[in-house]
Amino acid sequence: MNGRWTDPLVPATDGHTRLDDDAMRGLKPAWIRTRGDLNGAEQQNILNVVATRHPPTIEELLTDGYLRGLHRAMFSDVWTWAGTYRRTNPNIGCDWHQITVNVRSLLDDVKYWIEQSTCAADEVAVRFHHRLVFIHPFPNGNGRHSRLAANYLVTALKAGPLTWGSELNLPTSELRNIYIGALRLADSESDFSALVTFAKN
Repeated sequence: MNGRWTDPLVPATDGHTRLDDDAMRGLKPAWIRTRGDLNGAEQQNILNVVATRHPPTIEELLTDGYLRGLHRAMFSDVWTWAGTYRRTNPNIGCDWHQITVNVRSLLDDVKYWIEQSTCAADEVAVRFHHRLVFIHPFPNGNGRHSRLAANYLVTALKAGPLTWGSELNLPTSELRNIYIGALRLADSESDFSALVTFAKN
């Protein structure tokens, strides 16, 4: 692993993606030495995007190009490969050869859910988020990218905001456990109730 790190990468068992050597070679800031440094740099990049980016329309958002561009904007200060689909198979996600077709299939499905009103707007956004996480298109940042994309979608649908557990007043570790548990329930049982509840609280 990259010699710049002085603390171990988060193990795959807690839901984080392992960053392989190829991904690590794309790290831009020379001052980053720890996972905490990395998290801080990525968070600042994301905050800058949230503060300045114009929320897209449904038509703008639901394109392969917009999703790549959103990831690029969120992480381009930190990673050279921001906005580029991964070309390896980490511990989670579909086979990398299938990313493009799976993303396009998801976008077609979301458009259908909206046109046919198959479920409430907040559930459409949460299902969109879940499938993006499941595909895991990028080497890193998939959860944060898909949550912001879902936030944009629910705004475009003129529904209430998604807060992703921020109103529960729980420690970050507990929030992550609830979130991962809700994702896994959706994975295994196609039961989105816990994930929708978490996203709205």
